[in-house]
Amino acid sequence: MFSLIIREAWEELQQKQTKENKEFMKPVITPSGEDYLETILVLQKKLGMVRSVDVARHMEVSKPSVCHAVSILEQGGFLIKDEDHFLRLTEKGREAAEAIYERHCYFKNWLMEAGVEDATAEQEACRIEHDISEQSFQKLKRWKELGHSEETNGD
Repeated sequence: MFSLIIREAWEELQQKQTKENKEFMKPVITPSGEDYLETILVLQKKLGMVRSVDVARHMEVSKPSVCHAVSILEQGGFLIKDEDHFLRLTEKGREAAEAIYERHCYFKNWLMEAGVEDATAEQEACRIEHDISEQSFQKLKRWKELGHSEETNGD
């Protein structure tokens, strides 16, 4: 009887730890991975169907680099490669790609409004989009929407 209680407690503990590990071990996208997702999203909007070679050309990287990134993103559940070798974003991948693309466009436009040249704004927006937290990004968007008012500084 005592061993049965211990075994049940042990199994319950293992299930709890497995659940916690799944939450803890959610796939994290690197800035490079975000760039690939963003590129696939942009190319899908432009071309409809996207292959690895399209991504390689657009990003000016080697096809083996794209294949490696695609493999990692597939494992993370962000995209799938169909039987015709077209890349398709999953719902999770599309959400991530749209979020990073929104940031990119926001910062590029903001920099250009401030007088930064297009090419420079493009490069710098690409850096900023990866480093800013979601909370800070949302606060900046709200601050700008409210006309840079000091009332929002304490939120």
